[in-house]
Amino acid sequence: MVFKIMKNKIIQAEVRKNFLWNFKLYAFIGCLALPLNVLGESTSFDIENVVSMPPSKRIKVTGTVKDEAGITLPGVNVVVKGTIIGTITNANGQFTLEAPSDGVLLFTYVGFGNLELPINGKENLEVTMTEGDTQLEEVVVVGYGTQKKVSVVGSISNIAPKAIKQTATTSLPNALSGRMPGIITRQTSGEPGFDAASIYIRGIATWGEKAPLVLVDGIERSISSVNPDEVESLSVLKDASATAVYGVKGANGVILVNTKRGKQGKPQVSFRTESAILTSLAERNYIDGYEYASLMNEGLANVGKAARWSNEELEKFRTGSDPYLYPNVDWIDEVLNKNLYQTINNLSVTGGNEIVRYYVNLGYSMQTGIYKTDKNNPHNTNAKVSRYNYRSNVDINLTRDLIVELGVGGIIDDRNYPGAGAAGIFNGLRDTGPIAFPVTNPDGSISGLPTYIGSNPWGQSTQTGYSDEHLTTIQSTAGLTWDLSRLVTKGLSVKGHFSFDFYHANKALRYKNFGIKQYIGKNEATGEDEYITHREDEAMGYSIQQNSNRAIYMDFSVNYQRTFNKHSVSAMLLLNRRQYDDLSAGSSIMNLPYRSQGLAMRATYDYAQRYFIEFNAGYNGSENFPKGKRMGFFPAVSLGWLVSGESFWNDNIISNLKLRFSHGEVGNDQIGGDRFLYLTKMDQNWEQVYYFGQDQIKWDGIIESKIGYNNVTWETAVKTNLGLDLGLWKDRLSLQMDFFYEKRKGILMQRQSVPTAAGFLAASVLWGNLGKAENKGFDALLEFKDRTSSGLFYSLRGNVTFARSKVLENDKADPLYANLSEIGHPIGQPFGLVAEGFFESEEDIDNWYDQTLLGGRPIPGDVKYKDINGDKIIDTNDQCAIGYTREPELVFGFGGTIEYKGFDLSAYFTGAARTSTFFEDRTFWPFASGMGFFNVFKEVYDNRWTPETASSAKYPVVTDGFNVQSMRRSTVWQKDASYLRLKNLEVGYTLPKKVVNKMKISNLRLFVNGTNLYTWDKINHTIDPESDNWYPIQRAVNFGLAVEF
Repeated sequence: MVFKIMKNKIIQAEVRKNFLWNFKLYAFIGCLALPLNVLGESTSFDIENVVSMPPSKRIKVTGTVKDEAGITLPGVNVVVKGTIIGTITNANGQFTLEAPSDGVLLFTYVGFGNLELPINGKENLEVTMTEGDTQLEEVVVVGYGTQKKVSVVGSISNIAPKAIKQTATTSLPNALSGRMPGIITRQTSGEPGFDAASIYIRGIATWGEKAPLVLVDGIERSISSVNPDEVESLSVLKDASATAVYGVKGANGVILVNTKRGKQGKPQVSFRTESAILTSLAERNYIDGYEYASLMNEGLANVGKAARWSNEELEKFRTGSDPYLYPNVDWIDEVLNKNLYQTINNLSVTGGNEIVRYYVNLGYSMQTGIYKTDKNNPHNTNAKVSRYNYRSNVDINLTRDLIVELGVGGIIDDRNYPGAGAAGIFNGLRDTGPIAFPVTNPDGSISGLPTYIGSNPWGQSTQTGYSDEHLTTIQSTAGLTWDLSRLVTKGLSVKGHFSFDFYHANKALRYKNFGIKQYIGKNEATGEDEYITHREDEAMGYSIQQNSNRAIYMDFSVNYQRTFNKHSVSAMLLLNRRQYDDLSAGSSIMNLPYRSQGLAMRATYDYAQRYFIEFNAGYNGSENFPKGKRMGFFPAVSLGWLVSGESFWNDNIISNLKLRFSHGEVGNDQIGGDRFLYLTKMDQNWEQVYYFGQDQIKWDGIIESKIGYNNVTWETAVKTNLGLDLGLWKDRLSLQMDFFYEKRKGILMQRQSVPTAAGFLAASVLWGNLGKAENKGFDALLEFKDRTSSGLFYSLRGNVTFARSKVLENDKADPLYANLSEIGHPIGQPFGLVAEGFFESEEDIDNWYDQTLLGGRPIPGDVKYKDINGDKIIDTNDQCAIGYTREPELVFGFGGTIEYKGFDLSAYFTGAARTSTFFEDRTFWPFASGMGFFNVFKEVYDNRWTPETASSAKYPVVTDGFNVQSMRRSTVWQKDASYLRLKNLEVGYTLPKKVVNKMKISNLRLFVNGTNLYTWDKINHTIDPESDNWYPIQRAVNFGLAVEF
């Protein structure tokens, strides 16, 4: 099947084109890496404590690295300390390198403690590495710094870069789905360039901005700008202890992404390329023309009207014998491709010594869109996104105590979209039924009607011109670390960072209104085709949109870390400032610089690495609030106890047991893009005008478009976290579990209790700290990993996150009935009527509660509703909380990996539960906008109410128009959006060392993986349970290789 797909001419063309691009890219980076290679080789001279190696003192050292059980360890990093000389162990745990006879070898391996071993003139070494010491030395990224893992008492989740790469995507958020505890994601679209999943940390606890703060290399940046292949570490800070240093920006959690940096050793070149065939998930399944026309007749009959189509005409729809007057168009097939193409490529160079370490990466990715094109149109109207990434990180030891960090990143996006865009095309696919009109007329012109003019989906996708977009991002970072241990006191250091980011987007839209003609048949006298022209063809237009912004950030910190016998202390005090400028803002207010500044502080103490106490705080604020209310202090305290470190602890099974507790306060100042809540805004550019005098001279009105309020400040979140870290059998089995509770106070929102009759425009109603909510739940990670004596490695991993919010105050007036109140329900809880089935007969209608207030008398097959408020009448006052919120309350993921003699197999499943969606699109409500318009889902057609299907029907009777009784939000249309998805499946093979050595390379791995391979859901694959029913999410079958030189 895959080979048949590859025969597609379009895909073959893309493959050939991208092969040429890739060749040019890698030739370029090869030239770029050459001076770095020279640099790596030329800096092995003796500077301070860097070891030089005259040939006369070199010896050939071989050895085998094993664990405590005697099992050989492949892939161990072996470096001659103080030099760039290094290698890695082969599949049998063996290594060979040249080293000074009096040198020291440094061994590092994931899951094992670092080991330094003097050579002492020995040419053959037997090396044993100890497992289980990693917690003592392993470092975890925290806010504005790092800490040893054993001392971390905040709630932090991490993901391995290897797991990120198992998802064939250029979007980092999509690779995190179901992978980490505490993270809730939902990918709503598969459109290239707009397919990034939304991310929430521990659910939703506010009505306003819900997204977490994202820092890339310590700088506030978009997570979508990160190339997944460049990620060295990714940490999610979840509780107040971990996020308090970010103060007013930390309420929604923080994501820290660090890109790769150079490692000591000889230059290492890595190349990874992969190409994927994409197909759509849950492609829309609409009824055909014959079914549609028959359904029209049925709807008319149900309201006592004559049939629209005769049996002869229905037969023409079925057979396609008259495709122009009785069309039967499958618009999905006419407009959308079955298969797409994607390629992701990265080439990196890393290396260095104790003086200079460098990492350089150049990436190229490309994804085509889902739309078919017109071969007669010289312009490309399909979607296509090409991205070029560049990243360079260099660390330089100017002296023994002074380190300079330099980082440069560049991102270029070249995008092409059809002129109508995804919204226009998918609206057309939704609006246009299979019998509305043919794709084109007999003369080749584009067909259409005066109603919903221009909605022809094929015309929307191929004849509306195109949009040519170019996005450029430049990121630069400089840092300086000065160790003052020798100059002032041991453990004291100062750091400073400066960054400058610039973004520019240029969109050239060449939109075109295509001509529309309606074919009405042949002239009886002349036999010629006759048409009605509804719109003349227009020339392609031109407009340009530009958007630019820049951000400048700087910080300075003083750090102290020292151990006195069994007492360890550390402290940090950091001052930072950020300025963001919207250079192309549409108003003077939005063009003013966005500025934030503040202090961050941390103090930690531990005794004998058993008892831990930590204090974190942020003192910062926001310009959105008036003087006196801008700055705030956000403290947090956390405690930890490593029970397994006690002298009385001698359990051979439980190797690690740590208890954690934190409590603190963080803030949120995000208000959906608005600014300066304390200022009143007067607007002259308003549509309201007045006419004065005999000549009725027009004067523009002045309106109070926003009312300022001086008693407004940040919303705060008080968070409590109780955590447990557990390790069994030398941490082969590990468990991390956290229970959390958050109370959000002073939530920023507009007044909800101001009646419309008061005369205030909705936009002008003042903001205030009016809302209160709570959010509670738990998240957990369970992992098991082991290696047998035969070399078989296997691991299992699973995580779960549950978070449920509750509205405590929302400033809304008390409703007439308690069932209408949002208080006590989750934020975003849907409300609707509760269905009690369908009316079976007129007698059934007479015996039920009066539903006429919903819009006339119901008919058999209409939905009958439950009397929630007990007033014996069914109306909108019977609405109540139904189902769950759209964002899931429960998300989970689980999977495993097996590795043996070069082969590896991994699988990962993700899922969500306690989430609801609605079948409320007009394609679920037949003829709601008139007969002949809007497609109808097969799901509704097959399960509609008829007298014959009354006992099994899932949807109400079909009528000839909008059915006010049944076509409203209710449990009939609400669906359980829970799902289980085979997110990733990967098979790989790493060639043996003896083979790759002959090829003059150090490692070669071939792999095949799949993403979004299969979904189990409760909505019969009608739509994807994760998406919003627009551009479909994609399934990927991906082939690739990774090679190291």
